[in-house]
Formats: sequence, structure tokens, C-alpha cells
Amino acid sequence: MFIASFKFFFVESGEQFIVGMQTTKKIGLKATVRITVAGVSFAVILFFLLFYFHVLISTRWLELALGIALYFFAARMFKEVIQKEDEEREFDKKAHKYGYITIVSLESVENATALAALTFIDISGALIGAAISIAMFIVIAVNSEHILARIPLSKLKLISGILLVIAATPLIIYSSDLSAPQWLHWIIPPLG
Repeated sequence: MFIASFKFFFVESGEQFIVGMQTTKKIGLKATVRITVAGVSFAVILFFLLFYFHVLISTRWLELALGIALYFFAARMFKEVIQKEDEEREFDKKAHKYGYITIVSLESVENATALAALTFIDISGALIGAAISIAMFIVIAVNSEHILARIPLSKLKLISGILLVIAATPLIIYSSDLSAPQWLHWIIPPLG
């Protein structure tokens, strides 16, 4: 459970950090931080609700909804990579803000559900893996901020789109109840 939890939260933190960096450039740091803090707060509350009342949400439907939403945002990232900067419209700031609120909300549900599901199997391993991966990513993110600032926004969008697709594909497979190879569980473990 430690390894599954570590991988899940390390991949998730990486993808969310890249999306957050892009969003900061579009809607500003203050708005991005407020939305992110609200999302983390929501995830913590939802984790405790799911941990104590884990029959509330069908993980199959949740995996399907999250997979579709992640594909949608990946498509937006790929479209923005192809689209030229001068083609952007006035309403983009508002669209990015609401888009980020949506993805933070969905990611909060996904992360809270995944952590709750992993803790049902082995609470100490899951929580230690999640804590170490999140702390490690924060250290990497803080120390590599100047490196990420040098990477062109189009490259960050491309990386983010790829990470979103990598996270979404296993969720769609799990929600469809298709047989999944064991190596897929190493990329993103099933939520339930």
C-alpha cells in the first residue's frame, strides 16, 4: 500500500502542480492559491466522510466521471498547445478560472477517494506513502521553481495534457470493468 499510495500521490501532485503553474499565468497567483486551498480543504473533509461512510459513492461511477473530466482538460491543454497565443479571447481568464475550479474539485474528490480506498486496505502504509510523496513533491517544486519558470508555457501545457491522459486512461478502464494488466495498477491504482 505504501508504494501504491506513494506513486498515486506523486503522479497526482506533479500533474496538479503543472496545471496550477499554467493557471497562475492565466488567472493570477492569488486566485489560483485560493482555489487550491479550497480544493485541499474539500479533499480533507471528503476523505474523513468517505473513510467513515465509505458506501456513499460508487467508485465505478466516480472513476468514469473523473476519467471523462481529465480527458476533457487534456484535450483543452493539447488544443492550447496547437492554438496560437494571439487567437485567445477576452473570456479566457474567466473560462480558465472556472475550468480550474472544476478540475480542483474533481481532483479533490479523486484524491480523497483514492486515499480513503487505500486506507481501507492498509491505513498506515497509505497515509505514510501519501505524506512522503506530497512532502517530497513540495520540496522538489519549491527548489525547481526557477527551472519551471524557464520552460515555455506550451511545453508545460503539453506535459500537463500527457499527465492528464495518463491519469484518465486507467480510470476509464477500471470504471468499464475491463480487465486491466497489473502494470496499469502501478501507474494509477483503482479507487475501489
